[in-house]
Amino acid sequence: MKKEKPLEAFESALPFKFKDAALLKKVFIHRSFLNEKEAVRLGCRESNERLEFLGDAVLSNAISHILYDRYPGLHEGELTRLRARLVNRHTLAKLAGEASLNDYILLGKGERSSGGCENPTILAGVFEALIAAIYLDLGFRKAFSYIEGIFNPLIDASLAEHGYFDYKPSLQELTQRVFKEAPAYRLVREEGPPHRKVFEVEVAVGGEVLGTGSANKKKDAEQLAAAEALKRLKSRHNGILDRAD
Repeated sequence: MKKEKPLEAFESALPFKFKDAALLKKVFIHRSFLNEKEAVRLGCRESNERLEFLGDAVLSNAISHILYDRYPGLHEGELTRLRARLVNRHTLAKLAGEASLNDYILLGKGERSSGGCENPTILAGVFEALIAAIYLDLGFRKAFSYIEGIFNPLIDASLAEHGYFDYKPSLQELTQRVFKEAPAYRLVREEGPPHRKVFEVEVAVGGEVLGTGSANKKKDAEQLAAAEALKRLKSRHNGILDRAD
């Protein structure tokens, strides 16, 4: 089980210090851990699920604010799609991994043995819980600053990619022109509580799956799947599809 020292080491890497140490600990308590005897010894009575819920809202608020201020020329639909690109399970899980949050998660034995520390849904939830803890302990300004520092490079990268805002129509146009066939989208998985459903969608052309995407809305998951398919096709065909545009 995790000891105090590793968690303190994590906090020392943050650009601020928590006033409420118990709140920071709660960030890493998965619901499966509450069934363990060790949870009683450590005094763990609540998982991080409520923090996840709040963190999701804080993160969406901050990213929306950043995009609104930074790109006044973008329409509502474009802002929504860009936010979905940034705030989704895949991206949040990756950020959690880069911050080594998986090293501190408290899981039940069964969840841990099944690879829970690498589960994208669990990792994304811990990241959201961390955002909520920063917000509760230090206020929105501090949480906003932390989010902005992490996401600014991702925002720049997203806008630098050609055709981000029209992935689905671009994929359809190219596949019909080159393969004489439209792409087919399929909902692979739907999971999570009602307030934060996660939809995983795959897109196939000619029966071959070329891309997958996960997001809180099915249409946004389709956009991400189309983006991955476009990237794969263009790489595979060495620019042929680019010339077909």
